[in-house]
Amino acid sequence: MNISNYMNEKIIAASPNDTVAYVRNLMLRNKISRVVIIENDKVVGIITKKDIARNLAKKRAKWRRRPIDKILISRIMSTNLITIEKNINLKRAARLMIENGISSLIVVENDSPVGIITKTDMVRAFYENFRGKFLVKDLMKRNLITASPFNTINHIVDLMEENRISRVLITQNSKLVGIVTSTDLSFAFLEDTETGIRSRKIKYLRRPKEGGRAMLRVVENLPIIVAEDIMTKEIITASPKQDAADAARVMVKKKISGLPVVEDDELVGIITKTDIVRGMAK
Repeated sequence: MNISNYMNEKIIAASPNDTVAYVRNLMLRNKISRVVIIENDKVVGIITKKDIARNLAKKRAKWRRRPIDKILISRIMSTNLITIEKNINLKRAARLMIENGISSLIVVENDSPVGIITKTDMVRAFYENFRGKFLVKDLMKRNLITASPFNTINHIVDLMEENRISRVLITQNSKLVGIVTSTDLSFAFLEDTETGIRSRKIKYLRRPKEGGRAMLRVVENLPIIVAEDIMTKEIITASPKQDAADAARVMVKKKISGLPVVEDDELVGIITKTDIVRGMAK
């Protein structure tokens, strides 16, 4: 099976001379997490939401103090690109993602971009083509990064950055009680109108107890906010003996990137989109 069956031919693109603010708005408007940077019909870079947050967080970067509508995307885009052609099979594409630690591949034809295939697309291909080949326990990670419900959000952010992960499992007495993901938690760099100096604030999404749409809240005093305040408590889990294709299907349908793995009420692992793609690469 080739990637042409799963790639997205619609590319949301920007120019190297566009600003971070413009690209950020593109992401929000199109509900995407990455934008391809194109110049003279050639792909010259790619930028993700995580790239923007990570680069603006660099303390030594003096330019980050500027408003984001004054920072060119060329300053923070990734130029370490991996491109492929339509006829590449899924296994080869999966290997390229895993070997290079990336979550998308640009599809080109005669050096011009014609599509993009993301980790989510690969996970969809997995549940449609790999049923019966792996159990969750074959692909899940057993070395878990966890935190207490009473750890501060500063601590949660540090865990994510130090371990290069997008989610932290919240446990109490060895039981899974919640999860905090990078979707729940994101940095906002806002200019202080009195001093002109940028300060780091934290934004998080929290659903009302009665359900419904998650509402964005902004908190300036990070130390008083703990994991329990923002964690998702209604957690979708997987079983070690479950077909990995079923877990992959849940990730795509529910638009989540990982499932804690629970057996007899005990947390035993986690399976993520990356683990699924790694399985495809075998």
